[in-house]
Order: sequence, then C-alpha cells, then structure tokens
Amino acid sequence: MKWIAFILSCICLSACGMIDSHDTPAIEIPAQEQNVLREHVQQLCARPRYGDTIDHARDYIEKRFRAAGWQVSRQYFTTSYGEKRCNICAVRPGKKETRYIIGAHYDACDIGEDDGGYNQGADDNASAVAVLLELAAHLPATQPDYTVELVAWDCEEPPYFNTPDMGSAHHAAACNPDQVAGLICLEMLGYYSDEPDSQPSIFPGYALMLPTVGNFVAVVGDTDARDLARALFDSLKQDMPAARINIPFAHDTELYFSDHRNYYPYGIPSVMVTDTAMLRNDHYHENTDSPDTLDYRCMAIVARAIIRSVSTLAWPAPPQK
Repeated sequence: MKWIAFILSCICLSACGMIDSHDTPAIEIPAQEQNVLREHVQQLCARPRYGDTIDHARDYIEKRFRAAGWQVSRQYFTTSYGEKRCNICAVRPGKKETRYIIGAHYDACDIGEDDGGYNQGADDNASAVAVLLELAAHLPATQPDYTVELVAWDCEEPPYFNTPDMGSAHHAAACNPDQVAGLICLEMLGYYSDEPDSQPSIFPGYALMLPTVGNFVAVVGDTDARDLARALFDSLKQDMPAARINIPFAHDTELYFSDHRNYYPYGIPSVMVTDTAMLRNDHYHENTDSPDTLDYRCMAIVARAIIRSVSTLAWPAPPQK
C-alpha cells in the first residue's frame, strides 16, 4: 500500500509540473571545446584529491579562476579531525549584493589503493569542477546585476559527508541568506549512455514519469526551488535530454546527497544538477572512475546550458520599452 500511495503521489506531482522530462537530440560540439574539459579533468585527476596531494587540485582551480579574471580567495576551516581545509571562492561583484552561488566539491573519496592505483574521481567530482571552470571562463566579463560566486567545496566525501565538517556547511553558515537568490550545486556531470535501460528505475512506475535511458541530465530540488530548477531545466532541454524533479521534502531524501543539502536549512533555494551519480554510474567510488569513462560532448552541452542560464539570471536583459 505504501508503494501504491507513493506512485500515485508521484503521478500527481508529475501532473502538477513538479516532475518533468524532455527528450531532445543532443547537438554536436567542436572537438576543441570537449578537449578543454578533458584537460581540466585530467589535471584534476593527476593526483589523489584527498590527503596531502589535494593541494594539486586546489592550486589548479585557483589558477584557472584567476586566469578568468575573478576575485579569488580561500575560505579556511578546521575539521573535527584537526585538519586545516579550504573552499576556493571566486566572486564577480554585481550592482546588487544579492548573489547566485554555483559550486562543486573538488575532493574525491579515499577508498584505499588497489595494486598501486587510486580513486581518480573523474565523474565524482572532477567532471563538475571542470564545468565550473568553464563557467568561470565563459560567463560575461561585464559587471552583473546580481553578484555571482563560484565556489569549489572541500570535504564533501566521507568521513565528512553529512557532518558540520563539510566545506559547504562552513560556506553556507558564512552566507547572509537574505542576500542569496539561489544555490546551484554541480554534482557528477560526465557519465552518459544511449543504451536501453541504462538508467535504472528507482521506484515502481519510474518509467511512466522519467527517462530509462541514461543520456539525460537531471535538475533536482525541493518545491521552494522550483523557479530556479525550471530556469536550468528550460536551458538544458534546448540541447539535450533533461529531467526536473521538484518534490516536497526532497531535502529528506537521496535527492539531497550533495552540498546543496547545507543551504536548504537557511532558506536558500537550492538545486542540484547531476548525471544522477551512483544511480547510473557503476564506477562510483571505485578505482575505475577514470577520465576515459566520461562523455565530454555531453559535459560541454551541460556547461553551455548552465552558462546560458546563469547569464540570464545574473545579467538579466533590460526591459523592452
């Protein structure tokens, strides 16, 4: 009976426009555009993004932010384990102090070494950081109406996940919620498949509402972030298959298994853009999560769409006379 009630509620939410999907043939992307993303991922995966070697990723991210002309700083914090860690923040001040925040965690999960190898964390989460770096490079260089902040969070992975040690928890606590228009969390954006049934069903009746082919990108959040989610969904669906899920109490489910979970308690509209992570990618938290498993064409399409959406939100066109 619980499953029947759940399925019926999902169908109702779909009818109300809170669950939506759109199938559009993906556009072609120049090889050079894909190669830039590939280079970002390879650089980020060159050394383990945990322990002492995480500095390599930090330095690379900061270098790329500065090269794109952003105001860059490090937000240091100390974990309950006594470690000094940091988020990397890049700001483009707007005419208003109210800001949009777009972020991705840059640490990878330490799963131990296997025959001398390590978890490169290509999809989780070098793929999303690569997209974040492309936002830095291609968002308008002019002053926005709304301040834009790009942030690379540390300490998303265990043992920090779902604790006050998360870098995003420290960042969210330092925000003035009244001055944040919305938070966009980028989480695993590189793994896609056109094979039938490559997107596992996560509940009975799933196929009635959402795609069963893993070639789409999803935008998920609670109902209070519906407008922000729709803006991203409407941009994404122009060029590739996309899905949007805004349901009540999403923050109490697996839909909030990333950094956006730490902004919701402050009343900040928060959404995640994702390839659906462990639901689709069998390399999740495995030593096989390598750069050659990613689809850089789809990543470039996602980057273009988010750039387009954030540009519209933060640099809105003047009203026509």
